[in-house]
Amino acid sequence: MIIHKFIKNKGLISLTLEDASDLWCLKRVIEPGDLISGETTRVMKREGEYSRPDKGERVKVRVVLRVERANLDNSLERLRISGKIVDMPEDIITRGSFHSMIATQNYSLSLQKNHWNEMYLRILKDGTKTTERFIIVAMDRREAGIGVVQGTHLQVLPTVESGLAGKHYDSEGRSPHSYYDKVAQIIQSVHKPCAKIFVTGSGHTKNSFISFLSSQSKNMTDLLRIIEGVDVAGEDGVYMALRSPQLRRYIEDSKLAQATNILERAIKKIDDGDKRVAFTFNEVKEASRLGAVDSVVISDKVFDQSVDEDDIAELLNFVEEFRGKSYMIDSSTEVSSQVMALGGIVALLRFSSRAA
Repeated sequence: MIIHKFIKNKGLISLTLEDASDLWCLKRVIEPGDLISGETTRVMKREGEYSRPDKGERVKVRVVLRVERANLDNSLERLRISGKIVDMPEDIITRGSFHSMIATQNYSLSLQKNHWNEMYLRILKDGTKTTERFIIVAMDRREAGIGVVQGTHLQVLPTVESGLAGKHYDSEGRSPHSYYDKVAQIIQSVHKPCAKIFVTGSGHTKNSFISFLSSQSKNMTDLLRIIEGVDVAGEDGVYMALRSPQLRRYIEDSKLAQATNILERAIKKIDDGDKRVAFTFNEVKEASRLGAVDSVVISDKVFDQSVDEDDIAELLNFVEEFRGKSYMIDSSTEVSSQVMALGGIVALLRFSSRAA
């Protein structure tokens, strides 16, 4: 999240959403009665003798809504904000009519409140911290799997086939450079400054590829790391790399690693019979009200169950109020599946909140 300005005496903040977690932060701070300004589209009907009444030109306009509700739209990738229009271009939209704007990644908006409490400001401030991004390449001489991790989201790109055969490539003597070049082009297309690139897989292909990539792009040399101990390439290799202790050490400050650590500690506490853990929604909610939650991990798949997103937002705001940490885990990762096996939510507690 990028905060462009905050005018305290007007209660106005302008920001740009960068990823799905920013949408969740915004959902948590928006309240009915807030004013929100953003760009939306409307169909403007054409006038003229030969104009079709059912056709029109879709144009972009900026509107100001007085918020009535904000809901995640089927996933964590779209936030639908609905309310009455209080300001807009007169010839396009009628003031006072009901309208919805859709906030997505890279969307810019302004939010105005009568009063900003410190908790809401802290939620947005935490959202401005740089979202970790790194790339995993799991390859051998036949195929390469590429995964891009941003925050707690894993995007697995299509597997790259080398087209090479045999122990020393094919009988025509083709070099692996065309294969390496394909993989390198994909990496460069998704790479962002300072994002580390972890290369793993069986054999010496990973070492050879790192040498090739270093010769092609000097800017990436210091960002390249080899991960040993993963003998699988392709998409399966990407998932196996995420379980690698060596990779975990490299990314220990990332949200994904921290959430994984919380989950592992929670499972151990459950096995040991330690009561300083909660893993049902009602248990975690009650603990959050008491200020007992030190950290909580939630899978976004929990929204597929009967849990209301407003209840989740309320729970996390209680956690934040008592300076706890919260992690919303994307369903693309194995961590999410493990959290779902515990009911979709798990929390480490400062003290047991269960009645004796």
